[in-house]
Amino acid sequence: MDQPDTPDVDGTLAWEVPCDRLFDLVPSAISVIDRGFRIRRVNETFRRMFGDRVGEPCYAVFKGRHLRCQSCPMARTFDDGGIHHGEELVDTLNGGARKVAVQTSPIVGAGGRVIAGLEVATDISRSVEQWQELALLGRAMAGLAHYIKNVLTGLDGGVFVVEEAFARHDDALLRRGWDMVRRNIDRVGRLSREQLYCSRERVPVLEDVSPNSVVCEAARLFAPKVAQEGVAFTVELDPRVGHGWIDPEGLHNLVTNLLVNALEACRFDTGKDHHWIAVKSVTDSGGRFVLEVADNGHGIPSEVNCRLFSDVLSTRGTAGTGLGLLVVYHVVSAHRGEISVLSEDGLGSVFTVTLPLQPRPDASAGAAAEAAGDGDGTRPERSVSPL
Repeated sequence: MDQPDTPDVDGTLAWEVPCDRLFDLVPSAISVIDRGFRIRRVNETFRRMFGDRVGEPCYAVFKGRHLRCQSCPMARTFDDGGIHHGEELVDTLNGGARKVAVQTSPIVGAGGRVIAGLEVATDISRSVEQWQELALLGRAMAGLAHYIKNVLTGLDGGVFVVEEAFARHDDALLRRGWDMVRRNIDRVGRLSREQLYCSRERVPVLEDVSPNSVVCEAARLFAPKVAQEGVAFTVELDPRVGHGWIDPEGLHNLVTNLLVNALEACRFDTGKDHHWIAVKSVTDSGGRFVLEVADNGHGIPSEVNCRLFSDVLSTRGTAGTGLGLLVVYHVVSAHRGEISVLSEDGLGSVFTVTLPLQPRPDASAGAAAEAAGDGDGTRPERSVSPL
């Protein structure tokens, strides 16, 4: 038979925890807000997330606003006395933005009137990130499936033309069929390289090289493809760009993918008679290497701009995978550089990459990992703007 709870020396039951302590033990940020939308009381989790902001307006604490939020669960609670839910992006004490699930409940006075509200904010940022990663994986798989299907269709067409050429002893038809096969083999090879580059944790191998020489080599290898498409191609490299410790393989991949992206933008743009791609390098005032790759292709739709480097996406429907720009972002990140884009739908794009010319690297693995940006999670500055 269960023993009854026995009072402690202070008259409370032994298992009881003071209400204030329970308030602080809750892992969500709890605040009591009056009808003037000022915070009157908070728990310990709230203090860790937002600081001790008692007496300040909730909209100033959570959003840095001067006026009350238009869509406010607490306002609805004050209006109807009900419990309301929502999701909000809030500013935390350390300066970071967090996604929180909010629930507001009424605090009723003796006369039955709502005199204040209880707001519980639970950080769901990691859950949202995991959901976005799963959604991204699904879109990536669907995009890759479409891309591979298109490649296989191209290979089938090329094989058919080759077989017809053999049957007819037609050398011209044979060359056309073989070009189709070779072009689609190149697409498979590029897809494999991009997947491998994005999937592995690769530490850059820094070498004392001239960035201009790497850009020149990539441009030289790419020039025949541009000429085949009838696109004008110019390369202007500033001779004042000196040597620096960079990852030549990574930079070569970056340049190649930017050129592929520019060429595809021109190929899929049917609104112009003439297209061009321009590559330019300079050194900025801080001694950093700056590379520009510009084109007058179809540009980037405005709805894609905000997700350009954070998603596996393609602006060419099922004709691309979107992995190329992700490779570019990985290379820039590994060099702790910056990338920006000026683009307008229908006019073209200018991609600008800025890379610090690294000092001579430490021989230790730890320094190499830090140079890769693994030590503190550093990511490159990135921005997308209309022309």
